[in-house]
Amino acid sequence: MQATLEDFFKALRGGDLEVSLNAQIDAARAVELVGWRDRALLKSALGATLAKTTPDRALFDDAFERFFRFSAFENLSAPTQDPPAQSAQSPQNTAATGSGGPGGCQGSGGQALSQLLLAGDSAALAKRLQQAAREVGLNDIWFFTQKGHYTQKIQQAMGLELLDREISDAKRQTLAPERARELELARKQLFEEVRNFVERKLALFGTAPTRQLHDDFLQSQKLSNIEKRDFARMHVIVGKIAKRLAERHSRRKKKRVRGQLDFRKTLRQNAAYGGVMFETFWRSKVVDRPRVVAICDVSGSVRQYARFLLLFLHSLGEQVSDLRSFAFTNHLVEVSDTFESLPVEQAVDKVMRAVGGSGTDYGQTLLDIEARLLDDIDRRTTVLMLGDARNNRGQAQAHVMQLLYQRARRVIWLNPEPVSFWGLGDSEMKRYAPYCHIARECNSLAHLESTLDALLRTHSASA
Repeated sequence: MQATLEDFFKALRGGDLEVSLNAQIDAARAVELVGWRDRALLKSALGATLAKTTPDRALFDDAFERFFRFSAFENLSAPTQDPPAQSAQSPQNTAATGSGGPGGCQGSGGQALSQLLLAGDSAALAKRLQQAAREVGLNDIWFFTQKGHYTQKIQQAMGLELLDREISDAKRQTLAPERARELELARKQLFEEVRNFVERKLALFGTAPTRQLHDDFLQSQKLSNIEKRDFARMHVIVGKIAKRLAERHSRRKKKRVRGQLDFRKTLRQNAAYGGVMFETFWRSKVVDRPRVVAICDVSGSVRQYARFLLLFLHSLGEQVSDLRSFAFTNHLVEVSDTFESLPVEQAVDKVMRAVGGSGTDYGQTLLDIEARLLDDIDRRTTVLMLGDARNNRGQAQAHVMQLLYQRARRVIWLNPEPVSFWGLGDSEMKRYAPYCHIARECNSLAHLESTLDALLRTHSASA
């Protein structure tokens, strides 16, 4: 039964429900207590240990109903008349007492597959189907192209070779045409049932690996090449990455905030106890969460990059103490209020529609930063710029970048173009880069994740 439980955990992961090791251990202990006989009690026990939130519970319920659904051979009907008796010397009788096939899958007391099919024994056939599926490793199915392979392998493990042999023998016997037709019909039913079973298992177990391959592909692709149909999935991926970053850095901060023993204060407060330290006092540490000013170019060439950077930043939540967001094409526009009043995905879409529509002017934008933002930037502030630095032959106003460099804790510039393109044509990146603490190529989710991870890690280390 442990194998069944492990397969169920795999099915949950296929349904986008992450199951931690501790939850798996709790689930195994719960199953030991309640057993497998009462379906409702089993579902309640597993749900209490594996589903931690209301959305998780919905995913759990769906996976449970699909996994513990025993519908194979439900519509199988026995023939209207009993199959003709066979002599002890007939080949069919020899086959009937054999094993279930080359795979050795033998069920229902060693009965042949043909006997179970003609008798309409759905329970025995379903049991043999489950045994064959486990024997051939059906739970490892990934792609729809594997359906035919697993369908054939399962049939062979159930005893298809012997069934085909019986059909051939019946056709050669002139007195058994009816039996041959019955066996052929049973073989077709077997194929349909096994194929449907494989398709259900593919939907249950193959979704997660296929989705993971697609997610890995999307994370490595340039954000400008992401198609609109993948935006919803990209938002989910960004949410998962942001959650992973938040958990990673919140653990680090929690560990650092413990502080050290305040020995002097502890001795003073315990003087009445003869110096025995009944009460301890600790030096508290203030965790310096980063203040971030995000300034994003939302012109056509880099609009997609800005979308996902803003989505990332506003998904980090508590990890950033103060986040102000700005968008620009030729003038600086603050969009922080939009993110406070709308869900992050809707806010991003609104910003993308509202800001833009004209040629990019980095020089004028930097002048706006000097006039509106420079006084608010101090040694706790990280300025995060996203843009390709293509200025349409306008004035670069690089002196503003120098002022930012002198006042801010860090200036980080993320450029979606390859480094080899910096400075070519109307690119001003070579003028801006000397006044950045970090200037790097950034054009995929993987790049964004590593950059934000480094930003959070540096602040935690210096807290």
